[in-house]
Amino acid sequence: MKRMTAIGLCVILLFAAALPLLAACDPQEVPEWDAKAELTAAGVELTFDVVEGAEEYRIYHSPSRYGEYELVSTQKEPTYTHEDAYGYFRAEAVREGQVVHTERLSWETETFGENMRVFAPTDDAAAVEADIAAAYEASGQFSEARYAAFFKAGDYGDLALEIRYYMTVGGLGAQPGDVRVASLDVPAQLSNGNGTCNFWFAAENMRVTGDVNWVASQATSFRRMQVDGDMQLTAGSSNSWGSGGFIADSAVAGTIDANVQQQWLTRNSAWGAWEGGDINLTFVGSAAGSPVPAKGINGLDTVTVEKTPVVREKPFLIFDDGYYVAVPDIRKNAAGVSWQGANDGYTYIPLSDFYVARADRDTAATLNAALDAGKHLFFTPGIYDIAEPLQVKKAGTVVLGCGLATLRCADENGTAVMHVSDIGGVKRGGLLFDAGAHSENLLRIGDEKTGVSHAADPIFCSDVYFRIGGARQCATYVRQTLVINANDVVGDNFWVWRGDHSYGVGWEYSEYTDEDGNLVTNGNVTENGVVVNGDNVTVYGLMVEHFHKYQTVWNGENGFVAFYQSETPYEVPEQSAWMSEWQGVSYNGYASYKIADGVQKHTAYGIGVYFVSRGGVYVLDHAVEAPASGGISLHHIALALFSGPDGSGIAHFVNGHGDGIFKPYQVQKKQMASFIAGEVTM
Repeated sequence: MKRMTAIGLCVILLFAAALPLLAACDPQEVPEWDAKAELTAAGVELTFDVVEGAEEYRIYHSPSRYGEYELVSTQKEPTYTHEDAYGYFRAEAVREGQVVHTERLSWETETFGENMRVFAPTDDAAAVEADIAAAYEASGQFSEARYAAFFKAGDYGDLALEIRYYMTVGGLGAQPGDVRVASLDVPAQLSNGNGTCNFWFAAENMRVTGDVNWVASQATSFRRMQVDGDMQLTAGSSNSWGSGGFIADSAVAGTIDANVQQQWLTRNSAWGAWEGGDINLTFVGSAAGSPVPAKGINGLDTVTVEKTPVVREKPFLIFDDGYYVAVPDIRKNAAGVSWQGANDGYTYIPLSDFYVARADRDTAATLNAALDAGKHLFFTPGIYDIAEPLQVKKAGTVVLGCGLATLRCADENGTAVMHVSDIGGVKRGGLLFDAGAHSENLLRIGDEKTGVSHAADPIFCSDVYFRIGGARQCATYVRQTLVINANDVVGDNFWVWRGDHSYGVGWEYSEYTDEDGNLVTNGNVTENGVVVNGDNVTVYGLMVEHFHKYQTVWNGENGFVAFYQSETPYEVPEQSAWMSEWQGVSYNGYASYKIADGVQKHTAYGIGVYFVSRGGVYVLDHAVEAPASGGISLHHIALALFSGPDGSGIAHFVNGHGDGIFKPYQVQKKQMASFIAGEVTM
């Protein structure tokens, strides 16, 4: 791999505040001290403000954040150069024998900020675990905490990782095996082993030498991972369950136990054995020899797609005498794991070609200025209030986030969070789009439908999530959340979610005065979750839930979907408030998966539509609406009814075909084998 020079990474960033010292090296409270770190051909140059009356400056060095510090210089000048460009330093200003100013700094911390940690094998293991544990305790389902921990190549011995909301752990090696940890644990966050609200976390590009407990639901990502032991997808008992989930480009030597996972997508992965799983288990491009179960625990068939038609694995950050973003090559008709065997192929982009964004300093204006200058974007963990749409206009731009970096639509932004022009080769991943007071969209790809082809260099979106309501006590509105107008777009793990619980949730706008006299507003009002107007759009893992009208509308030709999961809106007040019209006829509810009448070709595998009502009696006539033309091919449509009053439910699978599911039965699950050219196979 071509390595960049230190000059290529030259960055000057001023600290806004001093970092805490290690307790053993902090003899007294001292003021903050402005400092900067600049990469040069000689390494890193540290420069400090002159301290009046200082007799000397002491410089301490460690190879890593929690490594051992040693005194490397006692000097008169407030400037110091060290060959370890990515080392960590502490500087002290001494007057009359007392430390009067101190600063701890490194290029990594100045560049990535305090929400993104970089660890190395030279770090004290207990300090690393304590750092991650502090982030774990600070996180919550709707907290504003964001955190990422990246590990440089090496063996971390008995290091046990435990993560939850808004946390990412990842290896910085070129291969998963370059970073080794002992175990990885994501426990169920609700009582009684309930993992249905285990959202918003990720693990990437590491080797786990033991077992993995990965209790996961939507908006989670397990990518490019090597597991020597077993992998558990729920809390492990018959009473535990989850609403997952996504594994891609990973190899598990032992058993993957899905237990009572309602649904799961496994793409281009390998495993020794598989147990469990419930309604909609979809396997795409599995490695040869990986056993796929014929049915889930309740007797519903699983779904197999032998080859992945077109995929580019998500770009990832690596460190090799400097930082790069590795962009995997495109694979077509692929099976198996990309990093095993002869499938490897990457382009390495130096981090100097990226604008590294931090929520504590960046705005839509600074981010758009970077894009206009031709930079890629790397979002460090944080919440970014976006007052005007981010405009991605250059072909091949990489927009990558970590730690569930959140792009929140500011209340004054009535358009969208991000617009991507009708250009090829854009790679986007690892971002959460959050709604504001009112916007047309959160992400729009292509301004309008055109005949422009991007088949030679498609647009890829990996681990991209959308949320309307739930996080804040305020009213929100989005008309159509994700709109894809461009052709040749590939999605890989979407969750498009109108919040069904927590803050600001309501079918309609409402307001009231609380006991303290504060005006409180509610309501997360929408129309559609996903609208696809482009042709040749492919999505692996499309999860869309609770929108007021059609969850997904597909107008483009030659669409391909592998694994679709959707729940109806929970809080419809009455049937008259939820009615649609199709071909001049009025129907109860809006189909979850709507293929427009004029579409001639569309293929989908593993369509799951679930019904939940929190009180009202209402019915969805059709889970899916689709033309009966010869090119329409839908495989394995599964329905489930979890809760609601008697008389509520789903009447039919597709159009008027197939008897649906209704209360008063407690839980019902049914499937249709296929709907092909208008012909139904139950």
